[in-house]
Order: sequence, then structure tokens, then C-alpha cells
Amino acid sequence: MGAQLGHQALRTLIDLAPILVVLGLFSWRFLAADQGLLRRAAQGAVILAVGVTLFRFGLEGTLVPLAGEVARGLTDRLVDGMSAPRILAVVGFAVALGGAAALIEPTMAATADRVSDMTGGAIRPMVLRLAVAAGFGFGLGVAGLRLIYGVPLGLVLAPMVVAVGLMAMVAPRQLVPLALDSGAIATSVVTVPMIAAYGVAVAETLPGRSALADGFGLIVLAMIGSAFAVLATAIIDAHLRRQVGPASDNKGDT
Repeated sequence: MGAQLGHQALRTLIDLAPILVVLGLFSWRFLAADQGLLRRAAQGAVILAVGVTLFRFGLEGTLVPLAGEVARGLTDRLVDGMSAPRILAVVGFAVALGGAAALIEPTMAATADRVSDMTGGAIRPMVLRLAVAAGFGFGLGVAGLRLIYGVPLGLVLAPMVVAVGLMAMVAPRQLVPLALDSGAIATSVVTVPMIAAYGVAVAETLPGRSALADGFGLIVLAMIGSAFAVLATAIIDAHLRRQVGPASDNKGDT
């Protein structure tokens, strides 16, 4: 356990080193007079390194292998014979896994809080997180179906991109950039390894699949699913607001 923890600490230091060097140099050059800020930044860097190390240690020791083994077990049953309940189990696990992973993703939670502050509470953090999680799960479910039936990625990706493009044309303009970025924001330390574990496990278990060619490509579908869900939520919300507006005006006239 100690060796594994040390390995994760080393990985974390290597991963954080470039951004810490860049921020450190610029802070030393332009913020040297603000000693209080520099001290807080140094303390924050230490806390960040420790937190990320422990987080990755726990994630890779429990959730990631567990996700892969569950996916493998469900797919083993599918190999024994294709049936609707077994297909539904594999796809349903993908939907639930993607949604839950996106919902607890730290970067998504932090971004949702920031967006709420910027909009004065008009966009509630949990609503945004739930929309992203639902879309993420939907996209991963589509990816699971693609894996099962061996559909080329391009045939699935193209219509989803077209659908998102059409929705972006009718959604409230100020929310389109957020919707398009939401999938990328939700793909980080939790979602990426868990989705990769699911995809590789399913691809390795199904005959005729390649872990490299078929086990990856799931994340892009999940990201597009997130954009789709946020755009749909924005369109529905705008429609409801337009309906409530005239109703309130009519009530006031009476």
C-alpha cells in the first residue's frame, strides 16, 4: 500500500509540475510584492498535491477496477447469448455509470458553482450538473450500443454532431458556449478512467472487437451527449419562460 501511495504521489508531482512552474514563474515576476497571495498559493499547491494523490489512489484502487469487472461480468453473459434483458443490462450500466461519474466529477461541480455566481443564481448548480450527467449517461449508453453491435464510430458520431449543431441554432445564445463546453468540463479525473475501464472491458470480452479500436471513442459520444442535454434543457427552459411571461401579463391585466 505504501509503495502504491508513493507511486501515485510521484505521478501527481510530475503531472502538476508544468503548471506549477508556469504559475510560479509568473507570480514571482508580477506578484512578488503580494507576499500574502504567494503564501496562500504555496499552501494551496501543497494541499492540491496531497488531495489529488489521495483521490487518485482511492479511485484507481476501487472504482476503476470495479467498473471494469462489472462491465466484464455483464458482457460475459451477453457472449453466452444475445437477448434484450442482457443488452439492456450492459447499456443500462453504461448509462448509470456515465451519469453517476459526471455527477460527482469535481471539475463539473466547481464549474457549476462558478456559473451560478456569474449568473446571479439564474442557473442553479444542481440543475446544470443533472443535465450534464443525464447527457453524459445518454452518450455513454449510445456508445455501449455501438460496442455491442459493432457499428462504426463515424456512423454514430455524425448524426449526433448534426443534432447538436441544429439545437445550438435555436437554443438561447448565451448558453450555447456553456453547453458545448459542458462535456469537456465533465471529462476529468473521475469520468475518463471509469469510462475507459468500461469500454476496454466490453471490447475485450466481445468476440471480434479490438480493445484499442473499439474500447475508446466512448468519451467523445458522452461529451456530445452532455452538450445535447444542456442545450435541450436551455431550450425547454426558454420555452417555459415564454409561456409564463404572457400568462403573467394576462393575469395582471385582469
